[in-house]
Amino acid sequence: MKSIYADLSLLITTIVWGTGFPGMVYALNSGMNISFILLIRFTVASIILVLLFSKRIRKMRKQDLMHGLIAGTFLFLAFFIQTVGLQYTSPSNNAFITATYVIMVPFMSWLLFKNMPQRKYFILPFVTFLGVVILTYRPGTGFNFTIGDTFTLVCAAFFALHVAYLDTASKVTDTGILTFVQLATAAVLSFLYFLVFDRGSAGVEVNWSQGLLWAIYLGVFATFVAYFLQTFAQKHTTSTKTAIILSCESLFGSLFSVLLGLEPFTVFLVAGGTVIFSSVILSEMKLPLRKTKREKKQHTSSSMVRELE
Repeated sequence: MKSIYADLSLLITTIVWGTGFPGMVYALNSGMNISFILLIRFTVASIILVLLFSKRIRKMRKQDLMHGLIAGTFLFLAFFIQTVGLQYTSPSNNAFITATYVIMVPFMSWLLFKNMPQRKYFILPFVTFLGVVILTYRPGTGFNFTIGDTFTLVCAAFFALHVAYLDTASKVTDTGILTFVQLATAAVLSFLYFLVFDRGSAGVEVNWSQGLLWAIYLGVFATFVAYFLQTFAQKHTTSTKTAIILSCESLFGSLFSVLLGLEPFTVFLVAGGTVIFSSVILSEMKLPLRKTKREKKQHTSSSMVRELE
């Protein structure tokens, strides 16, 4: 049951994150710079966590702090670079290319923690990537990388590092504490970047009513709710499975963009989405294990003994 709840939590997370792509577009269109949007987003989420988990946070251990600082640094870099990419590419491309982190997670986990993935997880990420390619294909132009797409691909690598690291950290750290520390770390890094690079342009031609509304929405739902659910879920599932389910974020991001009039509806959305969901379903299925010759011989011997008995 915990595994089922974990999968449902991850699915809800993908839906909420899907709304984050058009949300970031609206926030950027308001004139707010990237670091200020991220500052509000992560600060709002951190304040909510303090209000809800103040007793737990006061019991924070050094280990909790270290895990949260590392996870929060990966998170800040991923979101910052993703938002830079969003300025130079479409919301759908940004969402779909971000989903390529699915391919990277098993190898990041293997590299960092020596966790050898199951055989099927070497195949399914590439099936998911095929869905991403179909989704991003455009007749006449094909699949072309712009500078914004390149930034988005780099952000995918940091998201993969975050998911792989969180897989280990979430199992030895309280969910509330870990979520708070990583989001607070991202808020502090956003504030430092804002002070050093963006302070002078903070109030230049900004539609504050639109920008603040979307930034707060991103903080409450696409950050606090989503990352709390993800951190909870990763206590009861693997990092690779988490990545595959979360890859559906690209599909929901595109759907919400279409509904809000930011993207056209195409047959590639349906085809690519079908491939991605198929990989999610396959991730839930158990593959039959191959028996070695020795195991087969032992099984045959055991059967003969039982027959003699």
